[in-house]
Amino acid sequence: QGSMWKPGSCRFMRLGLVALVALAAVGTANAQMSMSAEEDEMLEEMGVKGTPMGRKDSTPKMEIVKSDLPYIRCDVCRRMVALAFEHATTVLDKRFKHQPKRRNEFTQFDGEGEVQDYVEKLCSPDKPGSPGEWIKRLDILADGDKLVLHENADFGHCERECRTIERACEDVIETADTEFSEALYAAVKEGADLEKVQRMVCNRAAKVCKTKPPPLAPGRVDHAFRTMTNDEKSMADMMANLKDSGMGGTMYKREELMKGMAGMEDKMAHIAEEHGMDTDALERAIAQTSDLEPEPRKSEL
Repeated sequence: QGSMWKPGSCRFMRLGLVALVALAAVGTANAQMSMSAEEDEMLEEMGVKGTPMGRKDSTPKMEIVKSDLPYIRCDVCRRMVALAFEHATTVLDKRFKHQPKRRNEFTQFDGEGEVQDYVEKLCSPDKPGSPGEWIKRLDILADGDKLVLHENADFGHCERECRTIERACEDVIETADTEFSEALYAAVKEGADLEKVQRMVCNRAAKVCKTKPPPLAPGRVDHAFRTMTNDEKSMADMMANLKDSGMGGTMYKREELMKGMAGMEDKMAHIAEEHGMDTDALERAIAQTSDLEPEPRKSEL
């Protein structure tokens, strides 16, 4: 059968089948599909561009603004401690206040390990529902000769300033190491206040609040905070979950596939006429040139 086609016809009809299968999968909305590299390439030939998702998304993180780091590390650290202290208090308070009713009573509580696990996740803004999502609400603003962190009600796209805050957070974790969680544990046990814990972690352990940074030089370039819509947040969460699970695919929009199919109609008609076929015969030919296996019958299962 393949020998009757002119060069390029088989590939073009295979392309048409890929588009039809994709369109059927999408239905009336968007859909995530696991396409082969060849199929993705074919759809791109039609002008249909999807959004790589999960492990297929190789988009690099945005570059940080290194010059901002000295001005925000202290504020970032104090916010980290405030979040972690609140969580540690919730986790450990019951443990330290528990009074056994019987001499040999044993009650198991979450401990220092759970607090350490929370602290380690504080710098992960991309993981949905993680402690690190606080970073995606922050904007870096110039205030005279210093920089301040402004917290927004909604999440924003994690771009240059977001990645800079993420790096500042990672620097604190790396420097303070286990002293961070140890300070939280001791503070809850002793009933210390937040200010004391912030001094213990940010001044002593991480050493980011010991000295003030120099005055901010004029001419700093601000990178605007871009709020995420609900749809954009849902899409970002889905992509992050796919990547975390090791899965991947490509998101195609129905309207894009429809445009691609519309642009093929004339070419498909030309191929049919060139080979003296009607529409039904052409559809059968497309199926024969595909790599898809026929669906097994129930009796064969």
